[in-house]
Amino acid sequence: MEPFKRDRSRILDPNDINQTIKKTLTKQEKPVKFTWEGLKNFSLLFETNPFDKLKTERLKELMSGSKANEKDYTDFFEDMEKSVYGAVQNIGYSIGDIITTGVDMGAAVAGKETNLTEKLTEVYEENKIEEPETLLGSLNKVLIQYGVPGGAVFKIMNRAKKVINKGKRIIKPTTKIEKGTQIAKRAGYMATAFGATDFLAAEPGRGNLVMDAAASATGVEGLREEDTEGLTGSELAFARFRNRLRYGAEGSLIGGGFTLMGKPIAFGAKYGLFVPAAAITGAGLKYAVSPTIDAFSYVASRAIPTPVVKAIKNSGSYAIDKALAPLKVGTGAKQLPEFKKWRLFDIKSSDPLERRLKSIDNKLSLFRSVGKLTDNTFEISTRAKKEIIAQKRTIEKALDSIERKSYDLAKSFENQYNSMTSSPASQDYYLDKVLAFLKGQIKKQDLPVELQESAQFLNKELFNIRKDFASLLPKGDFKNFMLNNLKTYMRKSFATFTNPEYQASDKLKQAASKWILENVVKKNKDIRETAIETIKKGSTMTDEEAFKQMSENLMNKILTHTKQDGIDPLKLLKEISRNTLRSDKLIKTGEELPDVIKKLLGEENNLKSAVLQTTSHAITHTINKQTLDKLAKVGLEEGWLFKNQAAADAKKMFSVNKAIGEIKGIGLLKSPMEKLFASADMTAAIKGAPGRFDSWLQAGIYRNILQFKVATQFGKTVLSPATQVRNVTSASMFPLANGHIGGRASVTEALRMTIDDIFGAGKILNEEKFIKNIENKIRLGVLDENVVASELKAVLQEIKAGAKVKNIDSLINRLASTKMAKTATRIYAGGDNLWKWYGHEYVKSQMRGIYNSVDDIAKWYDEIVGRKFDKFNTFTGKAKTFDDAIDEAAAWQIRNTYPTYSLVPQIIQDLRRLPFGNFVSFPAEMIRTTYNILSLGAKEALSSNAKLRQIGYRRLIGASTVLGGAEQGVSALSQNLTGTTKEQIEAYKRSISAPWNSRAAILPINKWKDGVGKAINFSYFSPYDVITQPFQGLIKSIEEGKIKQREVDDVLFDIINPTGDGFFGKLLQPFISEAIAIEKWNDVAPAGFFTGGRGGITKTGSKVYSENDDYDVKITKSIAHILRGVRPTAIDTAEKLKEGLEKDIKRGGQIVNLQDELLALLSGVRIINVDVPRSMEFKITDYIQSTKKVTESEKFYSLANFRQRGPLVMADEFKDIQEENYKINQNFYFIIQDALKTGVPKDVIYRLLRKRKIPAKKVNKLLRGENIPFTAYDNRMKLRVLQAQKQAKQLGEGSAIREYFYPRNLFQSIVNQYRNKSLIPEPKQEEDQELIDFQKRIEDISNQQSSLPIQTPPLGPTPMPNNRLFAKTNVNPNTNLTRTQTALLSPEEQVIASKRT
Repeated sequence: MEPFKRDRSRILDPNDINQTIKKTLTKQEKPVKFTWEGLKNFSLLFETNPFDKLKTERLKELMSGSKANEKDYTDFFEDMEKSVYGAVQNIGYSIGDIITTGVDMGAAVAGKETNLTEKLTEVYEENKIEEPETLLGSLNKVLIQYGVPGGAVFKIMNRAKKVINKGKRIIKPTTKIEKGTQIAKRAGYMATAFGATDFLAAEPGRGNLVMDAAASATGVEGLREEDTEGLTGSELAFARFRNRLRYGAEGSLIGGGFTLMGKPIAFGAKYGLFVPAAAITGAGLKYAVSPTIDAFSYVASRAIPTPVVKAIKNSGSYAIDKALAPLKVGTGAKQLPEFKKWRLFDIKSSDPLERRLKSIDNKLSLFRSVGKLTDNTFEISTRAKKEIIAQKRTIEKALDSIERKSYDLAKSFENQYNSMTSSPASQDYYLDKVLAFLKGQIKKQDLPVELQESAQFLNKELFNIRKDFASLLPKGDFKNFMLNNLKTYMRKSFATFTNPEYQASDKLKQAASKWILENVVKKNKDIRETAIETIKKGSTMTDEEAFKQMSENLMNKILTHTKQDGIDPLKLLKEISRNTLRSDKLIKTGEELPDVIKKLLGEENNLKSAVLQTTSHAITHTINKQTLDKLAKVGLEEGWLFKNQAAADAKKMFSVNKAIGEIKGIGLLKSPMEKLFASADMTAAIKGAPGRFDSWLQAGIYRNILQFKVATQFGKTVLSPATQVRNVTSASMFPLANGHIGGRASVTEALRMTIDDIFGAGKILNEEKFIKNIENKIRLGVLDENVVASELKAVLQEIKAGAKVKNIDSLINRLASTKMAKTATRIYAGGDNLWKWYGHEYVKSQMRGIYNSVDDIAKWYDEIVGRKFDKFNTFTGKAKTFDDAIDEAAAWQIRNTYPTYSLVPQIIQDLRRLPFGNFVSFPAEMIRTTYNILSLGAKEALSSNAKLRQIGYRRLIGASTVLGGAEQGVSALSQNLTGTTKEQIEAYKRSISAPWNSRAAILPINKWKDGVGKAINFSYFSPYDVITQPFQGLIKSIEEGKIKQREVDDVLFDIINPTGDGFFGKLLQPFISEAIAIEKWNDVAPAGFFTGGRGGITKTGSKVYSENDDYDVKITKSIAHILRGVRPTAIDTAEKLKEGLEKDIKRGGQIVNLQDELLALLSGVRIINVDVPRSMEFKITDYIQSTKKVTESEKFYSLANFRQRGPLVMADEFKDIQEENYKINQNFYFIIQDALKTGVPKDVIYRLLRKRKIPAKKVNKLLRGENIPFTAYDNRMKLRVLQAQKQAKQLGEGSAIREYFYPRNLFQSIVNQYRNKSLIPEPKQEEDQELIDFQKRIEDISNQQSSLPIQTPPLGPTPMPNNRLFAKTNVNPNTNLTRTQTALLSPEEQVIASKRT
């Protein structure tokens, strides 16, 4: 007996939870039907006479407990009736309760006692309308119940607002204080509206989730809803009134918090999702909209005390320490070093633990975004790459703007010229004028007005780039020249550097050779002597001919020397001038070279080439130099760089044996990093080591295969209109997964900025500000990180780098460089940029609401990111402002929770260079970011800051939504709206659908009738399907195993099979599946050839060509199949639209629906035409073919090894064949049953089977679930006997014994065993849970007593549940006989067989 009475209302009983879950999971769903009777009854809603007899009788039928409600299905129209009448009844009950409560309370004050409230409740309960059964009905009821009073409240308040504001002058707020005042007013307005609506519309006993949660969090019991059970009279009235005030308070809390969304959205969110979710599911909130998330996360963020937070964190560390403890064994270490330090150890260290940890870390580095770098080093390096891209992008956008404006000017002059008002002026004319301005040859005023602003902006950017680069140059003439010409310095551009396809003409080569002969060879004695000694020696040529050959060699050397990647072109020109041309001239721009050499190199005289040549390497080398200098300091501090060999030895870094040396990435600049010492891994990371498969790209055939793969992927994504649309819509799941929904940022603004970025060149008013904004977002790693587009670009660049010949390489390079391809790629990346822009602005808004200074952000980095925040800009050295810090912190969150290509780990970068897998970077990023969302959300939820905890809960709620919540909600809604049941959909997915739909979320869009309907695959819209499908595969494998009563080991095989539909199959599929292009090649390649040819048969079993086709026909069909499979999807889309317009017929016999094709084009939604009867025709074909192949895998009829394959062995083999045939029949029986579940009538299945010449007797057996044994063996076995007779004669063995080679009686006995055997799995015996629990308790007691010296007698035999885990083997270990031998042999034969076996 306990000394105190416990408050049971605050205790969560696990048994209650278990019962609730069990009840929810075992609930049987009724099918939804649309009936004429239901429609007739529904029409009574529009009867205006409330006392109409039919209407009164109908209301009685709808009351709880009425026998009229007992149906084995749900009538859709009846459910709508319940929702309307129930809502009206609840409104009346709520208003009536307010009145009776007031009367009872007034009577109590006057000293009298009335009981009207209790009587009203009795009347309500007696006449209560039954609750709706469908989701739509429940939503409709709540919307009416709260919408009618809510609408009245808003009308009254709007009128009052007009009266109050009458005569006031409306002033648009400008300052933050004024804006804050306006927000506060809106918050008060909405709080009042929501509070009044809840006060009026909430029926007694509704529940008060937010206030109850607040009571639990704060311990203030006064917030909790009062229990009115057992109360009467005035006590009941006062309790009801206090509860109603609490309902109003809940409405005020929610309504006041989310005014930025506007009244309609906030109202619909609360009463359309918040309340009905609690009412329908009984599980609380559905986390799909901002108000719900805000309310829940706010309460949850204050529910965990700080000491509990610390305890949870500490417990996590303790668990990790315990898990890693085995690594210390044999090393003498008491404690493991911090994980981040493992990568700083040396593989040759004298410490065995350090060697072990470094070895482990090297393997882990393949799966980390940072690789073998430290977090700080990776962050600085990544920031440098983004800085380079950002600055280059600014120059490109400025040039795009000038080119666009120049084009518009030229076009306008062309129109004027055509009108005889002016002469034409070309676009190049204006671009040349801008180039002259940049070189200081003309003034800004000499440019057209339209170009002046853009040209001035570009000039300013060029000046800053030149200044930064010049300041870092080593002291000397070139540095002095640049510093003296910062305003006009412009490098000369050459095609040999800018165009990979450039080839100098023979005429230019001859002219260059002649100039070199006269000005280099003949003027340098050592060159002439070398020509005579090496070229002339041993030949009949004259000295002049040798000199001429020498000059040609030097000319070719110049062309070859300039084709080096990663080296500053100016540095190469200096080397050519000094070493090859023997010139003393200082090469400052390239303009100083002889004219003939400039022409040989392909001199370019246009604005774009000159600007890009001047800026590209200057930006790259400046940033790289600044980064290396920063890393040199960081590396020495962190301990992975050393000043000399002795310093490395002192740290036990014995693999460090030389300085880093020259770094190509800084061109003409120098860095102290070059003189420092580092390990081979770090040196490779700093200098840029080649990838694992880069050498493969040197092979032409491998490079062509990879080009084929990438070109196909480009056509199927970037050049697919539907995929472009779906890319935009599906990316909206990223902000949802992070809880980034609500009024903190504008999607419209993000969309406008994205469109302007793609198409707005030369058209934006404040273009300079816009371009700098874009630059900043790129610098932070927010924009231009689309995983698919970036992967395609990266692989193409790698292919290009490996190219040594000009064939397919040239074609691919030209196609990728076209304006159409570039624009399509920008649009595809724009779908990603849109939501990242929005997400970045959203997070900035969140963080501004929590933090106030750079120091606050530094603390956030320490707590959440786990590294020190650098308060100074790496490249400028300036202190970061609060805005800079907020920008950076928000960008870190976006990069780590939205897919970001630059953070793809090394192993995935290696995989993308292989010919299999499709966009391997994307699933890898989805795995990484999903983990980060959950990890970051957990860190935030465990923060000491309540506001940050709220953000954490928002993130975790958003994650739960995209990882299943949204799918479940949409599925339930679509099923209720269409009347298609979950059972129909699951049956379709299990046995009928295409393989790629079997584990997907299939949403019906109309009612499936007789197995025919339409649906869509919701999984296509969720990028998180990559994460959920493996788990769906796991669940479905187990569920299907239960339905088919399969053995546990078979189910486990399905789960772990990397090529199946189970967990590992779905997880690994994106990484190991055939690439689209390779798949089409394998379809037509000879069976087993090269990459796995299938001999004219596709993966789905369709035939590309027949074995009997002529060779030229096979080639023609194969080429057509490959081209059809790899062509851009845009072509397929155009064809389908044309077929839809012409109402063409599909291969399956269906008319092409233009509406479906337009929907697919404009929304990315591809309609699935569900036609189970049609699909069954293909299933029947597979079944017939499978039954014919049961002996193919067995060399059953062969005489090979016949001495060891006597009658008993043959009988065992025959039984295996019958077992395989039984499984084929059983599997087909399951397909038939699933077809019936989808709604296909039984007689339709019967006719389909008979149509394929399956005998009526067999058809009936299959429909009844009876096995049809394999009997097509008699003729083959008789032939086997004849063959045995012939072989006996050849061997001189006499005549063959017929029963030995054809044990007919044994076979017939086995056939009889399988004849009429039920195909319906026998249900396994349910385990007795109490027995299992009892057994576990006995085992626990035994384990505890095993260490005690007292001997206890053994327990008696305990009955065990029938829980067979694995199928028995063929041979009985006790008798040494198989099942067949035991069943069919006599005792004497069994003895003989046992010995022989």
